[in-house]
Amino acid sequence: MGPTDSDRADARRQDIYSGRRMEWRWVLIGVIVIAGVGTLLAAFLTAFRIEVSGWGAGLLVVTAAFALGGFVIGLLSPGYTVWEAGFASVLAALALVFLADRLLQAGGGVFGLLPLAIGWGLVCGLAGGRLGEWFQHRSGTASA
Repeated sequence: MGPTDSDRADARRQDIYSGRRMEWRWVLIGVIVIAGVGTLLAAFLTAFRIEVSGWGAGLLVVTAAFALGGFVIGLLSPGYTVWEAGFASVLAALALVFLADRLLQAGGGVFGLLPLAIGWGLVCGLAGGRLGEWFQHRSGTASA
């Protein structure tokens, strides 16, 4: 017989209030996953001649990359890790906007997207991290 909902809730509360420090390696892993998924998805869409700089495809790329990066952190990192996903999202947004500006030689034109990239990226990263946390605790594989 597996853990009950009450057991999972107690474990989650213990993780949140345990004083466990944030692990920067999971933030780095999240940045790598977010950047990798975003780059691969943008390249895939570009191969089919879909304009990634448009709102529809761009929003799809950002949503998928940041949510998946947050999910990976939430699922694999031990303990309560939603904040690690949040930090990874903000750092990845900064890095990706800077990289897009350099690759597109936009002369700073894409920096206007920075608040949107950070804001939406943070929302998607935190949501993905929370979903990963839920799966981690639901499966009973959460470790301290």
